[in-house]
Amino acid sequence: MSILSKHGDTSLSQVPQSCSKSSNWIVMEESEFLECCGSIKFAKEMASTSPFFLLQHALDVAFDVWCNKINVHSCLIALNTHMNISKKSPFCRASYNSVSSTIMDASFKDCHEIYALSMQYLSRFGCPYFTKNFNWDTDVILMELKTSITNKPVSEFHKACRKQFNIIERHITKGYLCSTIELPIIQAAVKDFDLNKKPYPIDDLNSIARDKAR
Repeated sequence: MSILSKHGDTSLSQVPQSCSKSSNWIVMEESEFLECCGSIKFAKEMASTSPFFLLQHALDVAFDVWCNKINVHSCLIALNTHMNISKKSPFCRASYNSVSSTIMDASFKDCHEIYALSMQYLSRFGCPYFTKNFNWDTDVILMELKTSITNKPVSEFHKACRKQFNIIERHITKGYLCSTIELPIIQAAVKDFDLNKKPYPIDDLNSIARDKAR
């Protein structure tokens, strides 16, 4: 993700303007959208609309594209790019040497139940169960899986789509904030850079090159 000044030309001779959120355009590539959403159609639609003049503009466009401009098939493709929730368990690769056998037995029992429920979920709804949070909470995941499996397919599909859009929102926001933080650093680096200054001392050149460089 990068930021362009609203003043137009972005050639080397121009130094980036202030990173004011109201005066710069957010540029995002198709690959950046694919990082948070596996739908190529969604990524292409977003990239074709880029650049965005505000964070809220980017989020509004993402909402419109996700809810109105891609079909159910594209949504299912995005949902199916998520890893099966059971493979994210911190106990999948745990060792009895590092955890007591009592805790380990209970953990593996929970993981087995999560795996069984997640496979039921996949069979029933046609996409893997996933969470929008990074932290692993066995009790919460088990409770949500047990509840989700009883939902009607249409209701669960809409619920999964809302979770996916939350992930998209978080990704766009994170990228935007990183860009607005990095831009002043870039500005500081180029502030005293003289485009007319030779990148090497003339005295280091041989006589022929020295004459050409003067």
